[in-house]
Amino acid sequence: MWKAAIEAIQNNDKDWINNNHLAFRSFFREENTLEKGKLGKKALDLHYKERLFKMFIENSLGGLELDLKTGAKWIENASHLDGNWGWLLAIGVGGGYFTHYLEEDLRESFFKPENALIAGSGKPVGKAEKEKDLWKVNGSWDYCSGSEQASLFTAVTQKDGRITAMVLPKDQVKIERNWNAIGLKLTCSHRIIAENVQITEDHFFDLSQSPASSEYPLSSYPFDLFARVCFVPVVLGISKSLWLEVQKIVDRKMNIWKQYQPEKYHKIQHLISEFEKELDKLSNAFYAAVERSWKGHLNKRDAHISAVQKYSLELSHFCYNKTSRIVPLLGMEVMELDHPVQVCWQDLQTAYQHMVFRDY
Repeated sequence: MWKAAIEAIQNNDKDWINNNHLAFRSFFREENTLEKGKLGKKALDLHYKERLFKMFIENSLGGLELDLKTGAKWIENASHLDGNWGWLLAIGVGGGYFTHYLEEDLRESFFKPENALIAGSGKPVGKAEKEKDLWKVNGSWDYCSGSEQASLFTAVTQKDGRITAMVLPKDQVKIERNWNAIGLKLTCSHRIIAENVQITEDHFFDLSQSPASSEYPLSSYPFDLFARVCFVPVVLGISKSLWLEVQKIVDRKMNIWKQYQPEKYHKIQHLISEFEKELDKLSNAFYAAVERSWKGHLNKRDAHISAVQKYSLELSHFCYNKTSRIVPLLGMEVMELDHPVQVCWQDLQTAYQHMVFRDY
């Protein structure tokens, strides 16, 4: 099923996605080798072959160099099939942003291997202390999604009284399997721990500085905008999956509600119609803004920062708020832990908790 699913997200095959999202969700759960998520070898090999984790990495490092809109649509489609998959892709491709902040030999070493995949955290904790020609790093970082299949980690820490980012080799980092959120349960978003990990100076990088120039200049695109381009499609895809299941409930109970609860029926139908109409409008505006922004960035002109910020927040807020209104109207059926609506709702709440969706 992996091959068909990957082709569907790449080709924007909405029919296949809509018809198979429940079957794929069960398949995805079976394909994980650990309780809290780790993709099996066959799944990872296909991801590597299709370069899904390298969609935003340049060709010279084995990447696809996708434009941001195309990559965002792939993430949306994967999230429509299963929120866990979409989140893992959104997190996994983020490492491409750091490629031009590292020296060339490290870029080659870390990003060129077929299985290159970064997990990590942006929370500034821990400390790096100088010890002869090396730096000794100690600290722990939560919510490192994709930790089980990562080939290396990035983290943010204190160094000489300043906050800086760094690369940590996976074989020197411990994974504490503490992920216990209500949703996105198969994203292995665990804590990583560094205990006296020794790294050289070139493993540190400063995102406030200008990266090396490139013909695929992702690293000089505003980081907060890139994060939104990766994460908003997750919320969008999960929401589409959830509302598809809502419509199935309405179709099944329509005659009963019409006869015995007409007010409820009309209220739900109104919300569905309102959601579908406004979702198309907002998602089209978001993707148009992303496309203009990337083209402007490539041409060293206006990156339309405010537009991407505006539409990303409007779209994600709309998805969350409208969904929070429809779920209570669907009855006790959707309170079952394994009901598709409940699964999507918990995934949506967990994804929406990310700080990128806050507007303060």
